[in-house]
Order: sequence, then C-alpha cells, then structure tokens
Amino acid sequence: MLGVGLLYQPAWRDLVLDGTLPVDYLEVIPDTLWRDRGAAEPVRFVSEPEDRRYLEQVRARMPVLLHGIGLSIGSARPLDEGYVDELAAWVEWLDPPWLSEHLAYCAVEEQGESVNLGLTLPLALDEETVDRVGPRVRALAERLGRPFLLENNVYYFATPAEPLTEPQVLNAISARYGGGVLLDLHNLWVNVRNGAMSAPSYLAELELSAVREVHVAGGMELDGFYLDAHSGAPPEEVWALLDQVVAACPNLGGITFELLGSWGEEVGLAGVAAVLDRARAALGAVR
Repeated sequence: MLGVGLLYQPAWRDLVLDGTLPVDYLEVIPDTLWRDRGAAEPVRFVSEPEDRRYLEQVRARMPVLLHGIGLSIGSARPLDEGYVDELAAWVEWLDPPWLSEHLAYCAVEEQGESVNLGLTLPLALDEETVDRVGPRVRALAERLGRPFLLENNVYYFATPAEPLTEPQVLNAISARYGGGVLLDLHNLWVNVRNGAMSAPSYLAELELSAVREVHVAGGMELDGFYLDAHSGAPPEEVWALLDQVVAACPNLGGITFELLGSWGEEVGLAGVAAVLDRARAALGAVR
C-alpha cells in the first residue's frame, strides 16, 4: 500500500518536494518528459537534465510510478521495441513498484510507417484483443520485473454487438496472463454519463482483486458530451464509486488524483489538498 498520489505536472514540482501537497507518491507520464527524436537517431529518446534531477529528488523521498500513454499495447502493429527499451531504462532508474498503460492503441500504419495519433483509442472487445494484448502484458511484466497494469478506457458512445464487455477483457487478461488493473473511476463515470455503460454492472463484472491502483479526476461538458478532461476535482458520483470499490479491492495499492496543471489555479492549492485528503480518508476507513 503506497497511499495517495498525484499525477505529475510542472505546476506543482516544488509543492511535492517541500511537502506542501500531502502525497505519498508521484505518478509520472514518461512520454511527457522525454522527446522521441525518431528511430533513425543514434540517441532516440532525450530528456532534460533538470527533469531527471527533479525525479531523482522525488524518488529519494517517495515512490515514483510510471503511467504510459504511448506504448499502444493494443495496436495491430508489433510493439515498438525502442520504446520498450527506453521504458525499461526508466524502470531500472526509478524502480516503480508497478507501471501501467491504457487498454487502447494510439499507433497506426501510414504508408509503411508507424504514426502516433496522440489519442488512446478503444479496442474491439473480443477474444482477439485478449490474445493480442495478454501475451504483451505478460512479456512486459517479465522483462520489467514488476506488475504491469491496464487502465480501463473512455467510451463516448456505446459500440453495438461487441462479443465481450471491457470487464470481461480485463478479467481474461488478468487470469490468463497475470496482468493487473488500473481502475480509473472517472473514466467509468464518463462512460456512464455518455450512456455507454452501467457502473453497477461494470463493477459487478470486474474482478476487483486484480485492481492495484485507482484513478480519480474531474471533467467537463462539451458539445453534448462529458469529457475526461482532468479539469477539476472529482464529482460526487466519482467519490461514491470510490467509497464503493475501495473496500472491495483487496490488493489496492494507491489512489491517484489526475489534474492538469493548467487547472491548478482554478482548483487552488487548498482544493488539490482537499481531494488528496478525501482520498486518504477513503483508504483510512477501509484500513
């Protein structure tokens, strides 16, 4: 059990280090802190020395988790081995207790080249996805030497005639290939708000013993859709889901608050701290 964490944003670099924000760990999206110069370059991935020094300072005080957005684990294309090599180097450097990615894809083929679309797009919910993603999860966990979690995705509308549900896909990958789950409760609430699924049905079907981490966040309405915008404190519906699942997840290791730094001023320092304290209280009630 790590406790309560915050997704890294430059806006609260110092606030994490000096203890102003009450966090037990920091979660980092490595794709935002390295620059991919292309597979043809002798040194493909470059990160700023200042960022590396910062992460070393944080790691000396608390755990650092890695949460990827660019692996495209569900893509029909083979995994990008150069990307995996860089991820492995960061795992060796920062020693996270686990790491995670989205049950999604972002890489497609265009004229024989891999193109990153910059979005985590949902996969078909079927056995083919299980058979493609599951072995990759197992191989990554074995290579990186720690659990590899998959995060439930956002669906802005229901897709008809899917052979499986997302919980069934996650359950199958966990059971057959040893994967774990990062349960993003705001993603689930986005899907409920947009009419794509039912929260009670989803949680009743998901094997909650596979959940190692939970995300909470806030969103916004835009053009008739509710967006996973990470733009504020979690709505009360997300807190209700958290209270429901925390007690039912025996292997839960952390609750992470996702907030974009551009919304930090609007939420306020006290508001961010209040979210972290409320998440900690949810854990404390179970303990």
